[in-house]
Amino acid sequence: MSWLGYPQVLLAWWCPLVAVGLWHALRRLSARLPARERFALAVGLAVTPLLATAVPYMPHSPLRDALPWRAPMAWGISNGITGIDGQHVLQALGAQLMLAASVVPLASIAVSFVAGAIQVARTGRTVALLAPQQCGDVWIVHGEGQAEQGLASTVGLVRPRIILGSAVADSSDASAIIEHERAHAGAYHPLWIFLATCALRSWWWIPGRKAVLAEVRLTAELWADQNAREADGAAAVAKALCAQIEAKARPGRPDLSATGASTGFLDPGIELAHRARALAAPPRVMPAWQAWPVRIATGVLVSAVSILL
Repeated sequence: MSWLGYPQVLLAWWCPLVAVGLWHALRRLSARLPARERFALAVGLAVTPLLATAVPYMPHSPLRDALPWRAPMAWGISNGITGIDGQHVLQALGAQLMLAASVVPLASIAVSFVAGAIQVARTGRTVALLAPQQCGDVWIVHGEGQAEQGLASTVGLVRPRIILGSAVADSSDASAIIEHERAHAGAYHPLWIFLATCALRSWWWIPGRKAVLAEVRLTAELWADQNAREADGAAAVAKALCAQIEAKARPGRPDLSATGASTGFLDPGIELAHRARALAAPPRVMPAWQAWPVRIATGVLVSAVSILL
């Protein structure tokens, strides 16, 4: 069973399994945290296996001697399995399995990010066809259809833009919706969701990964709801949410919910019950002297798993 410690096995199985398992193990504890800290934890553990594949192999470093099992995926590919006991057929089968464990994760990462890039490009083209006009930090779509008029979303990865339909921009709910979308844009939620989505999709054989992605999306919405709540009050945010639920039910709405490329006021993948309960309950706040240790602990946890595995 020595093959269980080979680099390709560690990176293809143990590291993503540990990362996803840690999130599930910390789920009850993290549920008590504010949305910002929950989001950071979910995104951090989502990209941990991806970071682990990029840890350099430095054979002459003291860390290499301390962690003799740790090597990058490329090392595992170039150094095949040796010394496996058993028949020659089993040796050949083991070698093929190790080759698959080396190549499949790298191919999955490439395919996942290419698919994500294509989806981002399609979203950009859809937005361009809507021909939005800039009004301050908001872009207004003056389409004639109900779908275009009821649009509310944040698109773009590096330079996120808030896209609103003309009916939304002129409604009494505009202030709460704009504050919600500004939170998405200011925190670069589309970029982080894109990275988390592509990273988790790369490890499609790991169970429980979809729950981590759902947490990333949910906490992004809760974070934005909290910002809008601080600006306009919980009642205004709830009213705007109800209005967007009605608009979402109308047929023909442009699909800007690309994987990680957009974050709408009403995301179809979000549990509305969680958002409603959060608005009905007192806001979860954490003073800076408590929040920063939580964020530092998240960074330490992600770094430790990435390096050790």
